[in-house]
Amino acid sequence: MVWAAFGFNGQVGLAFLDGRQNSPKYIETLENHLMPFAENIEGRNWEYQHDNAPTHTSSATKIYLNSKNVTVFEWPPMNPDINQTENVWGIMSRKVYENGRQFYSVNALKTSIESPWYNLEPEILQTLIMSMENIRCLTEKWKDFKLLKTLFWAPFVEKSYVL
Repeated sequence: MVWAAFGFNGQVGLAFLDGRQNSPKYIETLENHLMPFAENIEGRNWEYQHDNAPTHTSSATKIYLNSKNVTVFEWPPMNPDINQTENVWGIMSRKVYENGRQFYSVNALKTSIESPWYNLEPEILQTLIMSMENIRCLTEKWKDFKLLKTLFWAPFVEKSYVL
């Protein structure tokens, strides 16, 4: 598995992760890769967006991120279309596998992933970051909808299950 993060002014070094991930491993990845990157943007207003996987939203991860004063961008689960990292993975995948390229070793694949990552044009990342304002509007509407759903629909749903 590959973990990466980016911001308006650059990207974090790639992390190639071994085995199945869990909360402690994810926290270790954040500590070793995200936090050093975050120190360079200290004092600036930033939010961290992850893909709402269970290891990302676990209590341990939330406690860790809170202890580091990291604000997590709240957005609807199961919506990869508004996760800007998915756009970057798409760009990279096209470069990694261009011309039907195949890999016969893990090291060759890693090298092929590193090249497009470290050569991403800053304008691509900046455009994606700036588009977050549009996504923020969508997620604010989602939060309002979620709140309304919680306030008004939850009692009716609970009663229907009791019957």
